[in-house]
Amino acid sequence: MKKLNEEEFQNLPLKGKGRSSHVFNSIVNLKVGEAILIEKKDWSRKAGPSTLVRYIEKNHNMRFKCAALAEGNGWAVKRIEHSGKELPKIKVKTDGPAVSRSINEKDEQRLHLKSELVVFYLGRMAFHKIERIEESIKACMSHFWKQESELVKELFFEIINALAAQGHIVIENEKTYIPLRRT
Repeated sequence: MKKLNEEEFQNLPLKGKGRSSHVFNSIVNLKVGEAILIEKKDWSRKAGPSTLVRYIEKNHNMRFKCAALAEGNGWAVKRIEHSGKELPKIKVKTDGPAVSRSINEKDEQRLHLKSELVVFYLGRMAFHKIERIEESIKACMSHFWKQESELVKELFFEIINALAAQGHIVIENEKTYIPLRRT
């Protein structure tokens, strides 16, 4: 063991964790037009860096182009200009004439929360295979603790009912499970 002074400590190449990792900081600090090469030795997670890039795009209002190298020995990430243009209206197809409706911010947030709940729930089901609905609700409530609890419950039940109606899950005896398919 060795005692370090301030200068020695500052010169040590410390390995970050999570959002303070070297790769994360390198991506976040890219200027528009700059790019980095992430080599296999720099990346130890199972999922590729594209998941981290999408997280940064979503939470830091940045845009990137991310792709794996053809040789399979790394990834390239380039920061691109963020257009900031989003479509204020969507077209809804009906039996009658086309109708456009503007999406208000509350509907958009609700839709975004619902999609995150779907991904979270399907991830849990893929891992646990079978689970009590009560435990799923508790997990959703603790994961989405910043959201209104009643809204999370309402969306959760909408999701499991829709998944059950489509045949993706089965609800029996207060439990849900992914059915086995026969080919």
